[in-house]
Amino acid sequence: MKRNTIIIFAITFLVLLATTMTLFTPMPGNIKMVLRLILILISITAWLGFKRQKYHRASLLSFSLFVLNLAFLIVSPFTSEFLNLDITRPKGIALSKLSDSLIISTVIIVSVIIAKQSPKSIYLTRGRLVAGLAIGLFFFLLFGFLAFKNPGQPVDPSFLRNNWVWILIFVMANGFMEELVFRGLFLEKLNLILNHHYSILLTSICFALPHIIVQYQANVLLFTGICFVLGMLCGYAMHYTRSIIAPTLIHAGADLMIMVPIFATYGVTG
Repeated sequence: MKRNTIIIFAITFLVLLATTMTLFTPMPGNIKMVLRLILILISITAWLGFKRQKYHRASLLSFSLFVLNLAFLIVSPFTSEFLNLDITRPKGIALSKLSDSLIISTVIIVSVIIAKQSPKSIYLTRGRLVAGLAIGLFFFLLFGFLAFKNPGQPVDPSFLRNNWVWILIFVMANGFMEELVFRGLFLEKLNLILNHHYSILLTSICFALPHIIVQYQANVLLFTGICFVLGMLCGYAMHYTRSIIAPTLIHAGADLMIMVPIFATYGVTG
């Protein structure tokens, strides 16, 4: 890679990682708010500066970073407590995630439209529809089978009958939001600068590393590695199908393998 490309790669990686780490890091709300405002200031300054200097590709990346931080800032007041949701129950967990997904996704999509960028630039398009549905549904059903037939974590059939709607809402909402955040916003812009293999690698690392601090997995290193593999799979699916459909379904299926055991382990009731 050329020197300027390496610099852009490194800066994008660090800022994107710093942004996504705040998505999971347990810290006081006021500190998280200050960090978001700092990242917004940095990204919007870079966006306007690159735009003024006619560095088109760098300005697009900076804009995406600005939009991502803006979305995280806007969603922050809408906590489960604010929405009066009981997150000890599947309904509350699902609606809390749906709220986050709707707010973050809306901010991103509206910002892209206001900036007169095409929805295709964030993979909101049919793309290779048949291939996308086939690939996505294959992995969704495969991961779903593994989640519900895991002998080490049996699931009460009555629990599934009572709560399958809330589980489905959760995984689809989270799958769409995280694919839009981690890949949809960035892959197309990174592909203007990097080989698509490097773009997928960068976004997969930024997707995986924040999971190293999650508290719902005993072996976080293994879990982070699995998230990296999932990120690579979703990245190549998005690149090949030119759409967010397949990655959303793949991600949702993988989330089934996480959420069903969590409900069972922590005794979430219907």
